[in-house]
Amino acid sequence: MFKIATRFFSTATPLLARGKPQKHKGRWSKLKTSQETVGDFKPRPGHFPRMNVRLGAYQPVPVRASKRSETKLRRKEKRMKRRIIRDVNTLKQYNIKNVPLQVDPVLGDPKCDFVPRIMKKVDNEELSLAYGIDRVEFEKLLYAAEKVALDQGAKTTESRKSILQREANKRSAILTVLHLRNTNAAERQKRAIKYAREELQRVPGDTGSPEVQAAVATIKIHFAMEQVKAFKKDKIAKEHVKQMVHDRKSILQYLKKQNPAKYYYTIAKIGLTDDAVVREFNMGKQYMQDYKVWGDKVLIKVTKTMAKKKEKLKQLQDRVDEYTKLAKRNYDILKSQKEKMKQKKA
Repeated sequence: MFKIATRFFSTATPLLARGKPQKHKGRWSKLKTSQETVGDFKPRPGHFPRMNVRLGAYQPVPVRASKRSETKLRRKEKRMKRRIIRDVNTLKQYNIKNVPLQVDPVLGDPKCDFVPRIMKKVDNEELSLAYGIDRVEFEKLLYAAEKVALDQGAKTTESRKSILQREANKRSAILTVLHLRNTNAAERQKRAIKYAREELQRVPGDTGSPEVQAAVATIKIHFAMEQVKAFKKDKIAKEHVKQMVHDRKSILQYLKKQNPAKYYYTIAKIGLTDDAVVREFNMGKQYMQDYKVWGDKVLIKVTKTMAKKKEKLKQLQDRVDEYTKLAKRNYDILKSQKEKMKQKKA
């Protein structure tokens, strides 16, 4: 039982001997050394071996101490061992359960340029016009109409100029109507979905592969989150975003089972990480506050119970730090004792 707890015992700042504690005949005065414990150990700059329970709980016995005093110190040492194992394991379990996500599980990494690149294409007037009209096809149509008008009515130079002026006015009026500022969110979303599909499709016209579906879901989530940010009390939009995030996670988890290489390529492309796909999270007030969906607005007030929990966690962390300092101090004491013993033998 002691060995199991000792193996599990570690801290964020590793401190003394790596591996299992070495067996020895005597107590600390005859501790066998290796290159990783004491003696010839030469740590790298800023590096220490992992902390050991026995070193943290060690109580040095004075030279002329009575048996009763030594017994008391040994009992204190046992109590200290149990306390160290309990506190460090509690802190470790808390840290394991409360590991923060690497990126936003809804919108992904803000440094990822997938969505900004797609939106740049959507807002590019040289590529498309309003209502999903392609700019190249539109220019071809205007050129054909102008050519037909010239062929039918351009008998003189003046008539040719008037026809060209009339066609230019028509073109200007149509472009004003079809300007991108006249489009709505639904049209912009359709174009964004089209460009996202083209980036991750396996073959031209692919609309059903998991990576394409994940990319399309990402675009829809970003557009829906704009609605959530603009209207804080729109509960239907929030539920819609939650459902889309859940669907995207299901698609990506399926892709991970079928083709891991494609899975990691896709999540890197759309700005997610593996923990954002695998781990569960609640898109509630805590999420909105942590990722500042509505700015720095405080959505969850710190209650007395939460404050007490934070204080207990801080006290626990302080105790573990103190154990680390004790272990380091005892390490130095035992090292100096061993060096003195070597000098006496020499």
